[in-house]
This record gives sequence, structure tokens and C-alpha cells, in this order.
Amino acid sequence: MWLSKKIRKRKNESVAETASSDNGIDTRVSAVSAQGKGQCEIVNPPGIISVPGKNNNLVIIPAGGRQMCIGVRVPYYENDIEPGEVLIMSDGGASIRLANDGNVYINGREV
Repeated sequence: MWLSKKIRKRKNESVAETASSDNGIDTRVSAVSAQGKGQCEIVNPPGIISVPGKNNNLVIIPAGGRQMCIGVRVPYYENDIEPGEVLIMSDGGASIRLANDGNVYINGREV
């Protein structure tokens, strides 16, 4: 937190911005924001590879002279996911849910 305040004070600019994804290519995504259109690198947790779909709302931060996509703003979904559970969804509708009771659901079916 203190680092982001220091950076913001030094450069007099916001640290993070939002953008709309245009298309994803390997580990980069084309983004359109208030600053214009450009490529940014995608940052994912270890072991997970994900490329944002077209028109996703990206969260972008500057890092080391490059733009990094650190996440996608997730729209509110009407489903029964509870705090502590994990839901993985694709743009095509496939899903995997890790429930608090230890059950795993793939596309709504318990496995």
C-alpha cells in the first residue's frame, strides 16, 4: 500500500487502470483503455494459464516500464457459490466448482 502511494505521489498518476480486452495472443493481450490501445502482458497465479476473452474488463498496472494485466473484473453471477469456494468458468459456459464440503462439480454435476 505505501509503495503504491509513493509511486502515485512521484508520478502524479493513478497506479491501476481498467481496459477492455480486444484479443488474446499467448501471454499478451491487446487492450483498449483511456490511454489508448496497446499490448500488455498477462499475469496469472502459478500453475494457471488463462487468456482473457474479447471485451473482458481488464485491470492493468504499470510494472518495470511495461503494462501488466493482473486480472479481469468478474461480473456478478447468479449462482449459489459460498464464501471460501472456488468457481472456474470459461466463456463457453464450462465450469468447475470446488465446494466447501469437499465435493467437486463439473458443469453442475457432482464427480
